[in-house]
Amino acid sequence: GLKVTQMKRFLVLGVFVLFWGCAEEKSSLDLQPQYQISFSEEMSLDFGEVGMSSEVLFSISPLDEKNESFLVFNSFYRRLDTVSFSPEKMRLVPGVEVPKEGPGSIPGFATFSYTEQGILFFTANEFYYFKDRETIKIRMSEVFSDGSKSLKSIYGYDVTNGIFKSASFKGDFISIVVKDSETEKYTLMKYDFETFEEIPFSFDSEQISKHRISFDFAKGSTVSNSFSPYLTVADSVIIVSYPFMNKISAVRLDNLKQADFLPESQLFKSQKDKPIESSEIKSFEEFYEASSKWQKDVNFGAIHRLNSRLLYRMVGAGEEKSRKLVLELFNNAFEKVGEFNLKDIHTDLKWFHTTVEGKILIQSWKDPDEDIFKYYLISVDEI
Repeated sequence: GLKVTQMKRFLVLGVFVLFWGCAEEKSSLDLQPQYQISFSEEMSLDFGEVGMSSEVLFSISPLDEKNESFLVFNSFYRRLDTVSFSPEKMRLVPGVEVPKEGPGSIPGFATFSYTEQGILFFTANEFYYFKDRETIKIRMSEVFSDGSKSLKSIYGYDVTNGIFKSASFKGDFISIVVKDSETEKYTLMKYDFETFEEIPFSFDSEQISKHRISFDFAKGSTVSNSFSPYLTVADSVIIVSYPFMNKISAVRLDNLKQADFLPESQLFKSQKDKPIESSEIKSFEEFYEASSKWQKDVNFGAIHRLNSRLLYRMVGAGEEKSRKLVLELFNNAFEKVGEFNLKDIHTDLKWFHTTVEGKILIQSWKDPDEDIFKYYLISVDEI
């Protein structure tokens, strides 16, 4: 009986490893392409009609699982407008104002996330949501009652892209990355709208500190190149990635096991160059120069779900206008199944991107116009 049990265990383990990769898996590309991409015609929506600008970064969140329509924060009117980017239903409709004062108010927020439970609004140190017609406010410093007075900040969103996928669409829990300002320690948290739970997770702290550039320009005043790990909740998997390196880490909620992946590329390097040591920076000008150089080096975006079989990430390198812009495709086991330099097809692409009905929307800046939001939809098809 013992041998059979061991065999069964071995088989189960074998299947798990097959689906979930090794401890830190480097995957190189198959030479045999499995997917091809194609661009739609350039499309455009008149953002000026609702008083928005196509050139101002906005926070955006899908309103349904198929990514057919989105809520977008119109910062000029503090309003959540509805937008649909698909060619058949292209439209932009003014929505409800987010109250700033009085009961149920949401003062200021960095980003928001729509779920079936309702809308979550995130600031740097707290988040809000509505429940039974009341506004619930959760302050991170109060959640961590560890006796310390240090600030606890919420991280995880890609500021440059306005999208924060902090919850699965059903929204029975949210996930956030919390940073302690004193210890610089990151914690991965899960909240089910009643209690918080820490998810065991190992952040790449060594690399994070290597890429941190800071300068004390006055007593008690420090500037730094602000960045943090990205977080994406895709179904029952929490995905953490980094803006400065290729590493992707995933935690499955059914077993809380972490798997790390280092997808190699033929089109870009696997990490930004290590910046100058902060101790060597003697002036604000030197800080600005080092920070600028770091910023323009290779830059990794957050992970997005494309469809039930594929995930993707954008990687940029260089000055924005001449930047190489690469689309990486992954299967559900985080194996890389394709990469494409999008600038080989169109040179006029901005960084803003999101998933629209199983296609990738990417903003165009051909003949820029403040009122008109121009974009392409990229189709990914099996060969």
